[in-house]
Amino acid sequence: MILYALAPLVLAAAPVPAQTGPSFACATAATPTEKAICADPKLGALDREMAQLFGIAKESALGSGPSSQLAAQRAALQEMRACKPPLAPCLLDRYAIRNQELAIAALLKAPAIALAVLRRGDPAFAPILEAVQLWSEAPVDANWSAPERAQRRTRIAALLRPYFNGLQTKPDQSFGNSILREPGTDGVTVKTIDDLFRSDRHFAAFLNVLGPYLDEPKISGAPRTLPCAAIVRHPKLLDATGPIFGSTMDNFIFRNDCSDTLPPLPSLGALQTELFRGWPDCEGTIRYMAYSSFSRDVDAARLGLVDPGKATPLPARKGVTKADLDGVERDLSAYYATYLHRAPVAAARMARSALFRLMTDAHQCE
Repeated sequence: MILYALAPLVLAAAPVPAQTGPSFACATAATPTEKAICADPKLGALDREMAQLFGIAKESALGSGPSSQLAAQRAALQEMRACKPPLAPCLLDRYAIRNQELAIAALLKAPAIALAVLRRGDPAFAPILEAVQLWSEAPVDANWSAPERAQRRTRIAALLRPYFNGLQTKPDQSFGNSILREPGTDGVTVKTIDDLFRSDRHFAAFLNVLGPYLDEPKISGAPRTLPCAAIVRHPKLLDATGPIFGSTMDNFIFRNDCSDTLPPLPSLGALQTELFRGWPDCEGTIRYMAYSSFSRDVDAARLGLVDPGKATPLPARKGVTKADLDGVERDLSAYYATYLHRAPVAAARMARSALFRLMTDAHQCE
């Protein structure tokens, strides 16, 4: 991978041949960064790994169309180019973070490859991701008592039991445990490890409270995100990424990688940025719930998890023009028709419904 030129190998994501150096030819290395990678076997191996994972993650989590990983890859390479001497420690960290991101994106397509990266990079989070991967292989709200799922159920329970026991026995995790034991708005409670297997909602509720209680990642900035591909298969898992604590703890709930792994929607990203820029100052920690709820609305829009409703006037929000909204609505409609295979009329209704929800929930403090 030639960092300064975005080598064709990385962009095309061709299969990486067996070799001992990086994914690019060291004979043509011209920059200090490229030479540093060629001189360090660890960096070379990480570069090959990144190219392989990028190749797997280039298709969107929807199973068709491109992901947005090209933009994410360019941003990651820009960070690598910004490394200052000594280059090796900085590059090791940048590769570790990027490969972790790509491994999460590739998890459902290539679990053996991805899990090896995840276990090495973030051992406190890897078991959770493996459990999510195994869960995603079953149908929505599967019967986990069925004999054919016994082995997978046993493995998921073994992976998650240490986290469940922590919630039940550690005083500093009692808040999360109390949330699980009290019925939420949907009546879900998780009191035993077996409760996880009652439905997707129960599994998501458990995941939703874990984020603040994990050990710190080995590398600062390592992503703690759930794979969007798992949410595509099990939409209720989106609830695992929503606000639950009503405090600053909501900053540590798991996010997802939908913005990188779904097809590009630049107009929606621009609207999100503009709405956050114009968000009024909110008092109290409850504001974190509002911010997280809005971010989940954006994810739902990208995933098409919206109920088509009647044409409704859109609320006005600071910094957003009618032309902005028309552009987002048009792009969402085309996105739903192209990637979710909705009929044009249904796609247009979905787009208006998604946009109405976004604009209604934006700039709220509670």
